[in-house]
Amino acid sequence: MSERPSLFDPFLATPAHGKCIISPSIRASLLSTLFDNVWPLFLSGIASVFVALVAFVRLREPWTVAWLVADIGVLLTRLGIVRLYLVRSRAGVVHPASWATRYAPVGLVACLVFGLGTMACVMSADRQLALLAIMVTAGILGGIASRNAALPRLAIAQICLGAVPIGVGALFAAKSGLWILVPPLVAYIGAMVSVVGRHYEGLVALMTAEQRHAELAARFDAALAHMPHGLCTIDSNGKVIIANRRTAELFGATVETLKLNVPLPELIGQVGLAQFGETLRRRMIERCIAWLSDEGRPLDLELGDGRQLEMTRNPVPDGSAVIIIEDVTKRRESEAQILHLARHDSLTGLPNRRELRDRLERILASAPKRKEAAIAMMYLDLDGFKQVNDRLGHCAGDEVLETVALRLTRTLRPGELVARLGGDEFAIIADYATLPSIVALAQRVIREIAMPYHLSTGEAISIGTSIGIALAANDESVDGLIRRADQALYTAKQAGRGTYRVSNG
Repeated sequence: MSERPSLFDPFLATPAHGKCIISPSIRASLLSTLFDNVWPLFLSGIASVFVALVAFVRLREPWTVAWLVADIGVLLTRLGIVRLYLVRSRAGVVHPASWATRYAPVGLVACLVFGLGTMACVMSADRQLALLAIMVTAGILGGIASRNAALPRLAIAQICLGAVPIGVGALFAAKSGLWILVPPLVAYIGAMVSVVGRHYEGLVALMTAEQRHAELAARFDAALAHMPHGLCTIDSNGKVIIANRRTAELFGATVETLKLNVPLPELIGQVGLAQFGETLRRRMIERCIAWLSDEGRPLDLELGDGRQLEMTRNPVPDGSAVIIIEDVTKRRESEAQILHLARHDSLTGLPNRRELRDRLERILASAPKRKEAAIAMMYLDLDGFKQVNDRLGHCAGDEVLETVALRLTRTLRPGELVARLGGDEFAIIADYATLPSIVALAQRVIREIAMPYHLSTGEAISIGTSIGIALAANDESVDGLIRRADQALYTAKQAGRGTYRVSNG
């Protein structure tokens, strides 16, 4: 809000001090100190009216009546301005500049009236009245130096208007010797000016520091409210003292559901209740309690809508801790996809050589010694696939490989595994297999692979497959079983395509 120019603007100046810049908000705060506390203003006005009343009672002169009336009128005017400002400020935002412009001339007039009245008391023959007036004036001006220090020029002007007339009265008084009041009066004015300056410096420094603190707090609040992760701070007793809006949003709740000064498990349970129900709430509370007693390990929470949250704890030296809550659903999906690609063929989606070997190692390690059933390993090599690639191109070859993968998957029983080893080579692992059952499986596979392939280009082709079979012996190694299956495949290809051979090892 712009301030209208006024004759009294120089008295309301708020000069910069040192490195402290007077921003509009700081200036508004300095101006508002004129209206902060009405009691010093009221008591000083009553003291001034009391002296004027005493002067009227003791001297009965016309000027005392004028002083008393003027003092009462000025006091009521000042109190009225302050009262109106306070009422308006409660009703809405009111800039104090315009009200300070109204208050300043009345404050200057009040000091001038009291200064002139004290001067008249000094020049009178009543020593007790003069002493009372000087004593009260010193007290009032000291209060002005403190109360109005936020506007140093106004405060200094008021001090001068109240003190200088005393010196003038001392110099021109009929009684000789009152001039000795002038030197200490000058020293008093200098001291009051110094007090005003020191108070102003302190106020400006304090308000500047408060403004910087408020700006930092506002930036922190904005960062806290808009950060992508949930953040909670727990004290040394495990109670939540800070929780941002994102914490509630991650659990599908609103910020109104956040409860502070409660244990972290209770907070997590409360924000998860509305969205996921009592059962999941109890489970989250139990897991959170167990996690807080553990050290270092993140806590993974799977929500009812399929999202996954990860909570990490970062201890602080004072015994508190910062809890970070992150939605890791996409990260977990990416990690699972990367892991899947590392162990599966990108074209057919079948397990690759690495996955096949790891599965075979686990099966062989866990399988007991068997007499009637064993673990069977089948090596497959497509017959005629190279000609398809050479004649129709790699796109057609890829289409054939994908169809082979589908047919093999459809042919197998639950618990049997098919993998692509690379190129046109595949492998099958069958647990609890007997020689008759594995031979029957090989025959089904040969029939399925030999069926025609109708490509997207409209052409139809036919290929076959050769199979090598090895039944695992007791305590046989993975490498030994794979080697025997490969040798059996080689034998099958030598015997003629579209057939199988069983290793006798």
